[in-house]
Amino acid sequence: MRFKLHILYYLVLAYLSRAVRKRPWALAWLKAYRWKRLQKALIKSPLYAPYAQKTLAEFPLSNKSFFMQHFDTINTLGIRKEEALQVALRSEESRDFNSLIGSTTVGLSSGTSGNKGVFLVTPRERAIWVASILERAIGFSLQKRKVAFFLRANSKLYQSVDSSLLEFHFFDILKDSESLFQQCISLQPHILVAPPSVLWELKKYCKKHNQSLHPQKIISVAEVLEKDQAIAMQQFFGQPIHQVYQCTEGFLAHTCSHGKLHLNEDWLIIERHYLDAEKSRFHPIVTDLLRWGQPIIRYELNDILHEGAACTCGLKTTVIDTIEGRSDDVFTFATDQGEVIIYPDFFRRAIIKAHDAIENYVVKLINSSTLSVYIEAPTLAQPSEAFGAVQNALKNLLQQKGIPSVDIIWSKEIGLLPGQKFKRIINVSR
Repeated sequence: MRFKLHILYYLVLAYLSRAVRKRPWALAWLKAYRWKRLQKALIKSPLYAPYAQKTLAEFPLSNKSFFMQHFDTINTLGIRKEEALQVALRSEESRDFNSLIGSTTVGLSSGTSGNKGVFLVTPRERAIWVASILERAIGFSLQKRKVAFFLRANSKLYQSVDSSLLEFHFFDILKDSESLFQQCISLQPHILVAPPSVLWELKKYCKKHNQSLHPQKIISVAEVLEKDQAIAMQQFFGQPIHQVYQCTEGFLAHTCSHGKLHLNEDWLIIERHYLDAEKSRFHPIVTDLLRWGQPIIRYELNDILHEGAACTCGLKTTVIDTIEGRSDDVFTFATDQGEVIIYPDFFRRAIIKAHDAIENYVVKLINSSTLSVYIEAPTLAQPSEAFGAVQNALKNLLQQKGIPSVDIIWSKEIGLLPGQKFKRIINVSR
């Protein structure tokens, strides 16, 4: 009961913050206030205590490697990495996701790079997360609603959404997909939460078996939602596809009422590490002002973001136009003039324009002279027609970038393992 009251308290604060996010001066004041509170909490972090009274710019930059290396001295809870990792791995292996150390939730993140990460969430932070998800993603309602949640791993954090008004159903995507999809259709959830690749396969399953789903809201999570995917799924399901941009480092962004993805800058400070001379791409450097148990301070993600134009919804928080992918999947080619870098969006645009029948694809950089391409063009009697068009489009792109003699081979298999995050542009040459 006490935990539910905490959720209610933070939910009221979350709704009140809507007015703050529409006024730049109020947003700046709130962030300054929260920064001062965080500084007090950092006294309990052995690593950050010496910096607690300094400016943010004086704190060391962090990333996943740094974060895990200094796990024991970053967190303010006295929890050791080995203990947390053992608890998280036992939970992963048993598929029982009620992993706790004391009252602190422990979770495991493999990330797209495959390097294991461990995250800690205190009861206070769990209540804040639930309230934020209710206000910015699911929406509050007095109507009893069913939530279907597809993901590789469950968590005490996600289960916290379950209440007398929200009936939470976890679908483990490591299990047989057809069985899961049939269960979901039988459930007819009001809210459907899943990675884009699962939503895509669910769409295909419904079409193949002449089944239908009628959720009130669909939320894409865990993977990059690409614009052509969003349009196709919106047409099929008859409603917009919302997004939650979240990772181990926190709840970073949500879709507003106008369909734009906004950073949650009432509790995040986002610095930018620009990746190109035009300053069109950047890595976000995240400071979470509400994470006190395992502080996230100047943590650089390797996601590649593109900032969008200001939104007409009234929120003054930064709009993200595109999440391009991870820096791990930028393609690098060796030429006589040196290395040439090509970002994922160049490949996406080339393929989308190559042939109208292409519904899905995967491009892999096998090595500096070989690309593998998988395509889905179900309306074509001869898929080779689409592959030929893609092959020409990619050769033109590479030639424009000064990269000659790259073999482009046709892959007949998507090559996606159960539970693996789906990506369309993959660098396997690393």
